[in-house]
Amino acid sequence: MLASVRSSLIRGVRYSHSAAASHTVPAPRGQIQDVSTFLKAIGRGCDEVAGKFETWDQLFTTGSRVMKTDMGINTKQRKYILSWLERYRKGVEPYAIAVPGPKKK
Repeated sequence: MLASVRSSLIRGVRYSHSAAASHTVPAPRGQIQDVSTFLKAIGRGCDEVAGKFETWDQLFTTGSRVMKTDMGINTKQRKYILSWLERYRKGVEPYAIAVPGPKKK
């Protein structure tokens, strides 16, 4: 009996973090007041897809699959945007990160 309670408790803890944490929408802060400003600040041409997000809430609640199928955002850009959304949720101010060049031989 104790083993079954323990396993169900562990299973519940394992999956409890996935849904709630990823859907919080932070308020715009500092110079970042809208979607286009945010995407321009993170760089890598992300400002080109700003028109695909109508609102600030939509930017922070749209998942990778929707960005791919419905919006047609390529994989590298999609991963980069999603990583910056998570950083912004944690309080990091956006800045452009340059794409690393090829290594010299």
